[in-house]
Amino acid sequence: MNYDAIIIGAGPAGSTAAIQLAQAGQRVMLLEKSRFPREKLCGEFITPECLNVFDRLGVRQRMFDAGAKIIRRFKLFAPDGRSLNLPIEWIADGHSQGISLTRAAMDFVLLERAREAGVDIREGLQVSPRLRQQDGLSFIEGKADGATVERFAASLVIDASGRNGVFSSQIPQAASRFEGSRVFGCKVYLRGIEDLRDLGELYFFRDGYGGLSEVEGDRVNLCFLTTEATLREAKGDRQRLLDLTLRTNPAAKRRLQDAVIDGDWLGAGPIIYGRRRTMPGVLTIGDAAAFIDPFTGSGMLLALSSGELAANVVNRAFVSGERNVETLTRRFDQLHRAKFGWRLRICALLRGLTFHPATRSALVTILSRSQTLMKLAARGTRQRVLSATESS
Repeated sequence: MNYDAIIIGAGPAGSTAAIQLAQAGQRVMLLEKSRFPREKLCGEFITPECLNVFDRLGVRQRMFDAGAKIIRRFKLFAPDGRSLNLPIEWIADGHSQGISLTRAAMDFVLLERAREAGVDIREGLQVSPRLRQQDGLSFIEGKADGATVERFAASLVIDASGRNGVFSSQIPQAASRFEGSRVFGCKVYLRGIEDLRDLGELYFFRDGYGGLSEVEGDRVNLCFLTTEATLREAKGDRQRLLDLTLRTNPAAKRRLQDAVIDGDWLGAGPIIYGRRRTMPGVLTIGDAAAFIDPFTGSGMLLALSSGELAANVVNRAFVSGERNVETLTRRFDQLHRAKFGWRLRICALLRGLTFHPATRSALVTILSRSQTLMKLAARGTRQRVLSATESS
């Protein structure tokens, strides 16, 4: 069977695109190397704008049924412990609250919604980075553990396989650096942290930043970025790593004093910020297309929005009879740059200011004295979720 679209990766971007393509009558296959539910390195804070996408996908109530926690307030802490309050309504888009939910739960809800929509889903299948195109079709191969190689064909392949995705070995990327050291992400769940209800917190420290938010199961997500040099200094000692990072911030040290680690650590990196080089002949979405700074809280929004944008572009093209891959990918890339380019540039500027020790404290002081500047900074990193009419 030939498909209209094969999507690689069942994260938020891939599942969103799959659902909306299938709802429009397209024959869609979704290939995922893991078996769900599965954990994923992520801060797991879902901004209010994302709830509008969940509404369109028909899954908002399912997210709450899965245990999503409401976030009504957000606080940012400078390295010296000084704090700034960020009202959620500044980044709202029709909703007065964000939510926090593990990726294991959220991604599983989206995957099951895709299955209901008629998407042909294959989990536990490792896709080969080799891609062949012939006679208007794209051909890819995949293999499950112990199984023979399977071949799949579609009019279009969509890469939603993430930061270190299926085609990354063929497209070298330049890892982001902070003061000469590559940047890595770490995540772990904690227990024993009180008074976080309705509240998300973000802490900056010497060579990175990290956040806390309550998730289901009476746990708190701790996710942070730091440098390769700090990881080496910790020498694999997780408590030492916390001492070198979060606990150098006085406010975070107080917050974590009674915390107990619950479960395994996850790590990923080196991190590549901004727009990424993509595979020719493939429409690329989510983190595989661009990675926005986690301190913005916009990562989930970028993933969901790019999935919607891809589905809108493809559905409109297929209705008109256009199936040329180069035309589709070029149209998507143009719209992606128009919708997200400014936000990525703003984030690059803020990243430079935030990570530079000489400007960080001054930035906090300036923002704390001007709500107007704080609001501009917050809104400058946002991307309003696309409606169906905005992608034309």
